[in-house]
Amino acid sequence: MAALAGAGLVCAMVPLAAATAPGADCFSAADNARLRFEAFQQAPPPRDGARYPHYPLSAAVSGQLGRLASAPKGIQTWYYHWANRAATPLVGAGGRQIVRKLNLEPSRTGNRRHRSAFSSIDRANACTMAQAASLLGQDARARRYARDAGVTLINERALPDEAPPSPADTCVLASGKLPPRASGIMLDYEVQDGRDPQTTETFLTAYAKLVHAAGKRVILLVNPLDSPGQQRFTGVTAENAHRIVARFDRTTLVLWSGNVQKSLPASYAAQMAIVKAGGPVDPKRLLIDFELAGTTLDDARFVRQAIIRDGLAGVLFWRNYASQGGACAAPVNQRIAAIAFGEAADEQR
Repeated sequence: MAALAGAGLVCAMVPLAAATAPGADCFSAADNARLRFEAFQQAPPPRDGARYPHYPLSAAVSGQLGRLASAPKGIQTWYYHWANRAATPLVGAGGRQIVRKLNLEPSRTGNRRHRSAFSSIDRANACTMAQAASLLGQDARARRYARDAGVTLINERALPDEAPPSPADTCVLASGKLPPRASGIMLDYEVQDGRDPQTTETFLTAYAKLVHAAGKRVILLVNPLDSPGQQRFTGVTAENAHRIVARFDRTTLVLWSGNVQKSLPASYAAQMAIVKAGGPVDPKRLLIDFELAGTTLDDARFVRQAIIRDGLAGVLFWRNYASQGGACAAPVNQRIAAIAFGEAADEQR
């Protein structure tokens, strides 16, 4: 245990950056400086002088373009981009009809409820590429993607936030461009529409190439690689995962309470085996996507140990409807502290 303590892997009652007044949030901006590895929060970045419940962080991920442009210095910003899926009928095991949600659309304010549907995988992919090209300031390329696939482009400002689904094969573009100071784009690839591994690898290779050619970085967010129900129709496999990881600056490994093994360490081992099955990978390209809602303090301690021991890039905190902020005694804050600092969030600091 002495060796682990030296690596910062043992939970100890070590004070955090500053004393906490009654009713104040456990973490503050001062805690950002204490991070040993990357810590992403799926939330807009903080505003100067305003309460912010999502400390600590080194990077903020959000689809709210206006907020990305005004982040404080020292915090990376990333645009959250939903990868579009096809709405064609899909049949699972035993002939069960699989019903999928329609696609999220860009939302400058985060309040959009409009959703879109695509009649084929090719059209869904064309919209995703067109949205990325538009974000990167390549409007002519965006129009070309749409025209070649038979997709109609429309700006998000042309549709109300509260509305029925958009017409089929209508691709909604964000109302602005990626701010120059933004680090890049995080692509949330939860398509599950029956695409095969070759289609997935070809598409993801083209997407990463598009973003990199614009001088930006790109992160791939995927569902748990070890869950047959999640990945069966997405096309990320043990054969192509190592090549996909090599295309992106970061790729997530989802560790959550609903894992098929009923054990976070076992799920982590299974996903690492899938990623490495086809060849070696750079661990600095891997980012643990940690669920805050249903996990335990022991799970959090394991995650910190894995990040440091295996040389991973860091962690993405996934709320999964959990609330952040508030007292240090809150279980969510205890888990964050265990991962970020290797210690307990001490209310009496």
